Formats: sequence, C-alpha cells, structure tokens
Amino acid sequence: MKLRLFNLRTDASHPDLAGLAAARLRIDPEEILSVEVVKRSVDGRSRRPVRVYTLEVETPNAEGLLKTFAGDPGVRAAIPAKDAVYEGPRVQLAERPLVVGTGPAGLFAAWALARKGHRPLLIDRGKAVRPRWRDVNAYWRRGELNPESNVVFGDGGAGTFSDGKLYTRRNDPRNRTILEFLAELSGADEILSQGRPHLGTNRLSRALLRIKEVLADLGVEIRFETRLEDLLIESGRIRGAIAGGERIETDAVFLAAGHSARDVFDLLHRRGAALEARPMAVGARAEHPQALINRSQLGSEQPETGAADYMLSFQDRRAGRSGYTFCMCPGGEVVGASTDPEGLTVNGMSYSSRNERFGNAAVVVTVTPEDYPGEGPLAGLAFQEQIERAAYRAGGGGHVAPAQRIVDFLAGTSSRGSIETSYRRGVRAGDLAPLLPKAVVTTMRRSLAHFGRRVRGYDGGEGVLIGVETRTTSPVRIVRDGDTYQSVNVAGLYPIGEGAGYAGGIMSSASDGLRAAERIEAAERR
Repeated sequence: MKLRLFNLRTDASHPDLAGLAAARLRIDPEEILSVEVVKRSVDGRSRRPVRVYTLEVETPNAEGLLKTFAGDPGVRAAIPAKDAVYEGPRVQLAERPLVVGTGPAGLFAAWALARKGHRPLLIDRGKAVRPRWRDVNAYWRRGELNPESNVVFGDGGAGTFSDGKLYTRRNDPRNRTILEFLAELSGADEILSQGRPHLGTNRLSRALLRIKEVLADLGVEIRFETRLEDLLIESGRIRGAIAGGERIETDAVFLAAGHSARDVFDLLHRRGAALEARPMAVGARAEHPQALINRSQLGSEQPETGAADYMLSFQDRRAGRSGYTFCMCPGGEVVGASTDPEGLTVNGMSYSSRNERFGNAAVVVTVTPEDYPGEGPLAGLAFQEQIERAAYRAGGGGHVAPAQRIVDFLAGTSSRGSIETSYRRGVRAGDLAPLLPKAVVTTMRRSLAHFGRRVRGYDGGEGVLIGVETRTTSPVRIVRDGDTYQSVNVAGLYPIGEGAGYAGGIMSSASDGLRAAERIEAAERR
C-alpha cells in the first residue's frame, strides 16, 4: 500500500521531497522508501511563490500511519490506477463493435475495446486532423463554414480546438491511465505532475496524429468523413447501422457523437431510444487583457508562474439561478464554434504556451428544461438554435460576432464604435441582452458585478462580452442503465461521453469511454 499526501507547501525551488513527506508524517526520512510527484503547482498570491505538492509515498508502516492520521484529509491511501481490466479473458461478439465519434470518449472506448481483442470500427463524420485544420482556418479567416468539418466535428472532437484541459473533479482511478497515454502521445511528460495539466490545441493535434497509429496497430479500422445515418434495431436490440451509405453489421454501438450532433439526437428520437431533456447553461465569452488578470490574481502583469486563470461563481438566490465562469483560457483567444451556417456560437482555446494578449472564459447562467420553448426531450436543441441564429443576425452575417463592453452590458446600454478582441472574424458592437432570455441577462449582470469584487477590473472598461456561448454541455441525455451502460430500451447501444449527457470535458469523457468498454463483457455474458 502507498500513501497519498496532499497540500505539502514549501518555498524551496528544489525541495527535498522525501524530507517533506517525512515531516508531514512525523517519521524519519529513511522510512520513506519511494516518493512520486502526483501533482505540482505554484501558489503565486504572495510575494514569494509557494510550491504546492501532492505526493505518493511508500513506507513500511503505511497501514499504521493511516490509523494515526485517520480523519486527516491530507493523508489517504493511494488509489491504484485502473488498467489491468483491458487485458485477460475476452468475450467473442457476433460482429465487431462500432464506435461513433473520435472525441475523447470514442477514442478511449476504441482503444480499450481493441486491447480486449474486439477490433472495432471507428467512424467520424468529420475529417482527420490535418485537413480539418484547413477547414477550420477557412472558417475563422473567411467565414466559410463546413458543416461536417469544423471546430466541433472531426478528428479529436470539440476538444481539439480548446485549451486542452486535463483536470477533473472526478477522483477516478482511470485518470492516471489517461494522462500517461496522452503524455506519451504528445511528448508532454509534465502533465503527469501539473496541478492543472493542459496540452493546448497544438499538442492535442500532435497527440491525435500518433493515437491513430496506436489504434491501427491494435487492429482498429478508422474511417473519417463517414456519418452515422441510421441504426438498425430489431426487437429492442442493435442489429447494425448505416454509415457513409454502407450497411455495417454490428451488435454493439458505442455512441460518442458529441453534444452538437443534432441529427443523431433526431435519429435516436425517431428510432424510439429513451431520451430526456437536461439542464445546461448559456451566456457569452468574457475577454480581458491577460495582463489585467495576471495583475489581479498574481500581483504582476508578467508573473514567473505563467498566465493566471480564475474560476468564479455566483448564486443568485433572488432568481434561483447560478452564474459562473466556464472553460477559462489564459493567454488564449475566442473562436467561432458553429455547426450551423446561419447560427453563431463561440468558444475559447489556447496553445500550450498560453502567451497571447487576451484571456477569456465563458460567463454563463444555468437554464432548465422549463426554460426551453416547447416540450419533449429535444426542446433544448431548439432553444440553442434560437439563440445562435439571433446572434448570427446581430453580427450582420458572415460569422462576425456581436460584442458588448461589460460596463455597457451592466448599464443596459448598447456599445458603439470599434472593439478590439481576439476573435478573428471581427466583432460588431451592440447589445447582447436581446439575444438571451431576460432571466439569464439578469443573473449575468449580478454575476459580473460579483466577479468584479473577486478579480479587480473584471467589470471595468477593459472587459468585453462576445456572444453567444450555448454549447456548454448537451441539452439531451440518452438514458442508459447505470450498471451495463447500455440504453435502457435498446440493448447493444452504449451512449457515452459529453453528447450522451454523462460527462463534461476531455478527462471525464475519456474515462466514460473506458468504463463503457469495461462493461461489454458483463453485458454479453447475459
């Protein structure tokens, strides 16, 4: 047994880690047999930065020390990485499994299935990463949107064009396996010990080029530009699929199509799969000079610890809603993330260096199915489309984004003149309030005022809102059994990842794909 020690703090640049662990456990340093850095971060809020470590240590009296420190949250038993499940006995399926989507859930499901000997077929409606980059650049520079190959659809999913955040609140034993795999693929070993690891768009793209080689060596067949067109269901069980105009015989479909595959939700609804509407959040991207964020958070415009970030929230008790920041991208840019030629939504991304002039984050407010127009499981999709099309019109077309200075948004006045932002298609000054539900606007204003008390200058004249942010998560959940991960009424259908409504972000989506692959044996033995 190993012990995990949390929040070990030191101002030494190169500390004696064994000594640091021994002091925490009140034992002799010679009793520390091994020490491994699990996480390393820097607290830069004081004049002299403090290094903060999470360590995993081996000591001969681990069980006794756990009893001594019982109730101390800083000393716990280390959880072993979950990996051996992908080896060992294999169940023979009648047909090879089909994995739909090359986002984190789909890629890791295919990887795990291949290691179990199932040799899956992996398809994606979009293009491989290099031609996908060409399509994305044409969209960002000239407003030429390819509905099948863009920031959302294609190799790596929506996470490819993001900050590449690899941290999650879920204490899942699979996290270490995922991080080690991504570190090897991207050549970024530092993510194994960073407190808040990230790859950035550039290193994620590098990892995608290599992961396809790994999958191919394991026997995975990968087809891009192959859209799922239909599911063949007989007597409540998957019997095959139609994709790219071809009938595919399969008895197991791992559906990782993403939160923006609206046609897939329509297909599931027509085929009678159990769906339900779920809450999400909408708002806009807030952008500030990164120097302002650094100065407020770390006391310096160019801190030695790198670009500062933030995570802010506000509970609007008067309205019964929450406002919060989401997917903060230090030293990044705001990008178009649309899939509809006549709809506009934005997101944030950054490269691994995080050294661009601006920093941005979504400022969003929770909405529930009661806020959606109409009823039924797909009502949230109509809600998103309504807001995105209004934003497109407000920008004047061509995927120019509507924008408003934060001070004007708070005052309820329209912005005028030119506004400098990182958004490549340019912005059109105006009023974002008419684009969003009144209740959302009210809570956004209260939230921004609160954030200004947490980050100095946040609600001042240098902040800009760029609209709109609508794809924070899936507004639809594909209902599945908690034990088998199969659809509750379509056997052999495994809804996984963010689009299925069970994950949010790269790490949680990847682990969801792994968990589904683990369960295929138990399901097929019945």
